[in-house]
Amino acid sequence: MTAIESQRGRLSRQSIARSAADIIGSDGLGAFSLRSLAKTLGVDPAAIYRHYENLDDLLRDVADLALAPVTEKFVTSADPLDDVRRLLLRLRHVLLSSGVARLNVSGPSRHSNELQITEVMLTSFAKLGLSSKDAVMAYHVLIEFTVGSASLDAPLASSPADRRDTYKRWRTDYKTVDAETYPAIAAHASRLYPSSERVFATGLDALLNQLLVRSHSDD
Repeated sequence: MTAIESQRGRLSRQSIARSAADIIGSDGLGAFSLRSLAKTLGVDPAAIYRHYENLDDLLRDVADLALAPVTEKFVTSADPLDDVRRLLLRLRHVLLSSGVARLNVSGPSRHSNELQITEVMLTSFAKLGLSSKDAVMAYHVLIEFTVGSASLDAPLASSPADRRDTYKRWRTDYKTVDAETYPAIAAHASRLYPSSERVFATGLDALLNQLLVRSHSDD
């Protein structure tokens, strides 16, 4: 048996996804392809298609692996609202630090880590007294807010210094607008683009507070 044949025999969805995650983590998504993955694994690209239907199928597994730090050692408490807040702050951090926010994946992974995140959130909303309809809507609003925030911040997330410089340059541009045409922008230009972490936390708290108001109004 050759080395390649032996490697083929050990291939699994998990081993392929982990190798793909390693390549993306070290070389970036731009350097990743099924061909480069096959070369790393020492197999023909066709061997990967025995385990995955297409690239999107593989990237959903990679994305779910990246979500492991969100669910690992996450313990729920007696405060379901705080549970959701902690979970989503952790999710946004992981999306940015792992680079998964920039993966072009069509939809949720529907695998273990994503399912655990969904389960915690829906359980928390039930504890808050939300109806099934309201719980599902709250889940989607908060997930889209979190993932959207991470996606917008992803291009600048790897370098805090570059992000600060970029925000400063944007504020400078806003300060130069004609004050008669754009009086509100001119008045607030120096305060535009605060830290993205603070913007996200403020928006998250506002959404969660509204959920709490909704649950109490239905009592």
